[in-house]
Amino acid sequence: MIREEISIADAKIHFSELINKVVYGHEEIVITKRGKPVAVISAPETKSAGLASAQGWLEENDIFFKEMEQISEDRHLKKLRVSVPEQN
Repeated sequence: MIREEISIADAKIHFSELINKVVYGHEEIVITKRGKPVAVISAPETKSAGLASAQGWLEENDIFFKEMEQISEDRHLKKLRVSVPEQN
């Protein structure tokens, strides 16, 4: 990514042009005041898909979904859920 520095005074004059550089030129603009960086104009970060990207990693009949369904039902009915570990 190209990074350009520009003074506040010049940024005021060329604001539309700077925005176009960010949007179409994939640049990042550093606004300076007396030679020191005070602000950055950059494209918004794209958010990751999060859990949506995990779709399909479990089979539909996986025990996970049965457990989640049971938890949801218990919460709806306001039941306490106590888990006792299995002993071999």
